[in-house]
Amino acid sequence: MSGPEYPDAPPPEVPEEFAAAYREAYRRALETGPEAGPEPGIGTDGTAGADLVELPPQEAVLVGNHRTGEEPASRSPLARWRGSPWFLGSVAAAGALVLVLAAYAVGTSFSGDDPGADGTAVPQSSRTNDPSRSSESPKSPPTKATPSSSPGGWEGRVTAVPVDAIAADCTAPPGSDSAGRKVTYVPGNAADGKTQTAWRCDGTAVGQKLTLRIAGEANIAEVGLIPGYAKTDPGSGVDRYAENNRITKVRWTLGDGESIVQRLDPDPTSRAVQVLRVPPTTTDTIMLEILAVKHGPRNTTAISEISLAETAS
Repeated sequence: MSGPEYPDAPPPEVPEEFAAAYREAYRRALETGPEAGPEPGIGTDGTAGADLVELPPQEAVLVGNHRTGEEPASRSPLARWRGSPWFLGSVAAAGALVLVLAAYAVGTSFSGDDPGADGTAVPQSSRTNDPSRSSESPKSPPTKATPSSSPGGWEGRVTAVPVDAIAADCTAPPGSDSAGRKVTYVPGNAADGKTQTAWRCDGTAVGQKLTLRIAGEANIAEVGLIPGYAKTDPGSGVDRYAENNRITKVRWTLGDGESIVQRLDPDPTSRAVQVLRVPPTTTDTIMLEILAVKHGPRNTTAISEISLAETAS
């Protein structure tokens, strides 16, 4: 088949901007014939693509759940997870968890003397001379306020009577102070002669009882207590006495059933033992019941020290 009569004239459908290139290619084809050389894109050795410019491999593009191109086999699991529909939700959940844990850690570091992990208050008893009890602060003998007197209260001299053992209806679990030192709230802390230690119960402790036993019978004529947690945190300087609840009313029940109500001053600046003279009663068991408290910023109730005294001849 022969070429067109006018070889310089391109077909009418070729755009004008490509006409010159088309005419040149057409002219060469007519002059050399089909065996003149390799076709465009075919190398001289007959292999396909020998004269083509090699392009770099194309990376798959991920847009939402749709993909363009083919995903490389070497793509890491992390990259595949980041491209999954669960990625944003997982990041949001993890961020929320981090914020909760951070808030908890900050609250713990500022509060100090926090309860234990289980938060459980349980009945407990302890001997006041038990060497296994916490001794995180040096002994600081409490001072006594001027005694008040119940009807028929003893007016003579008295002698201190040591408490041998104490049992409590509830006891707060151990915590730690701002320096990370362990702090316990066992009942024996209320009769160890240290104002910086205390028995403590979570909440108001209204209706909770402490049972005190002495080594032998004594003619009890005076009772008293520090009605709060008389401690200043050595690390943070926080006043635990003002921070915790302070007891405003208790009932003392002596061994023979004699009951005396004592009212207490909740002034946060006074940490003395508030004592009450009672009618002399021979007993080896005294019960103390909490009747009312003044609330502090932290809803826990403590007694730093309990005092008993007998008639002196």
